[in-house]
Amino acid sequence: MTSAAQPSDAAELSATSIVEGGVKLGLITAVGTAAFALGSRTIDGPAEVAFQSLLVLLGGALFSYLPAIWLKPSNVDSIAWASLVGLLGALTFTVVDTAILRPLGTYHWTWDQIGGGSGFWYTPVWWMGATTLAWLGAWIYGAAAKAGPVNVAALVGRSWMIALVLFAIAGLARVGPFGSAMMALAFGVALVVQGVLATTLLRK
Repeated sequence: MTSAAQPSDAAELSATSIVEGGVKLGLITAVGTAAFALGSRTIDGPAEVAFQSLLVLLGGALFSYLPAIWLKPSNVDSIAWASLVGLLGALTFTVVDTAILRPLGTYHWTWDQIGGGSGFWYTPVWWMGATTLAWLGAWIYGAAAKAGPVNVAALVGRSWMIALVLFAIAGLARVGPFGSAMMALAFGVALVVQGVLATTLLRK
């Protein structure tokens, strides 16, 4: 997939800003995960689906667009740096998750049981997914920056709108469980759709 921004001189970004951004992103993810787990213990049914889906939309937007807001990517190099912030965010969350959330019994982690009690089989997949989210957000931001000042709120609003439409279609078609996992998938696909549309419009 071709990046929305054209190659140019690498953005002047400090290693400190990238690492700090990753740590902040990981801590935000940990807070959101804890809220997601604790909320699921107190509510159920449609209210639980709505609550968790809203958290997924909010968390997805923060993870996708915060690296872009911090680094303001305008070329392929800075888009790559923004994706690195996403990777560092995932790594930070993994540390917090392993050291705090799991020992406290914050949630029941089924994936460990599937993997024979180990999380090593899916953890790298999470890292790749997190990096992809930050890359897509930076890609969309970079495409918007080519047209002028970036309205991040509008970018997030479009992502949410596309995700909600996809979520509704999936629910009506019954292609999968009508829950937060489907919302997460819808949001990820929404970012891809939005990135493709932004690139197409940029080329016209």
